Amino acid sequence: MARQARIVIPGQAMHVLVRGNNREILFHEPADYTIYLDWLGTAAAQFSVAVHAYALMPNHVHLLVSPKEPMSLSKLMQSLGRRYAQFFNQKHGRTGTIWEGRYRSSIIDPDYLLRCQRYIELNPVRSGLESRPADYSWTSYASHIGGKAEAWLQDHPRFWGLGNTPFERQMAWADFVKEGAPHWEDRAITEAVLRSKPWVSPDYAKTLFKGDLEAIQIRPRGRPIKQ
Repeated sequence: MARQARIVIPGQAMHVLVRGNNREILFHEPADYTIYLDWLGTAAAQFSVAVHAYALMPNHVHLLVSPKEPMSLSKLMQSLGRRYAQFFNQKHGRTGTIWEGRYRSSIIDPDYLLRCQRYIELNPVRSGLESRPADYSWTSYASHIGGKAEAWLQDHPRFWGLGNTPFERQMAWADFVKEGAPHWEDRAITEAVLRSKPWVSPDYAKTLFKGDLEAIQIRPRGRPIKQ
């Protein structure tokens, strides 16, 4: 069966998910997380990808990015994936892939972008690793509330719209994340990225895909039921 073609639109924000093979651990200690983030920043600059948010979980990674060229995202993920896999295998004396196939990606409606960013930064809380997002060290949440500076992280224009000053934006973001998200929203974001389908409104899809709503439809898994 042919691979499903990826939908990549330069300048359009995307939610990216990559998981460890067989859900195996990708990051064993702080140094692993740190080197992955360092290489992410380097690859993002090299391949012209703006990284807006991230969450490094023990066995998977979430990113919110805007690729600037049609091949920017695939080049970033290939380069970063190969580099980290080589490091991981050498460190742990193993061979073979550490990734579960290809990365998944979902185009994000600009009106939904902050909700997707919240979903990503709340991942450690939703997974039960921490009770508060500020208690987890490996997401972009601390950067967005002024807790640390990551020069390679580029806030999306929708985030800048939260306030006129850094302090206003930081406070607004902390309040927005504290609100949490309804279950249906988490489920919709999860389903979209797992199926590599856009998470966009029908009206935005009409503009983005010139009326072709087939691109955003998420069909039930399995073979169609015979009539």
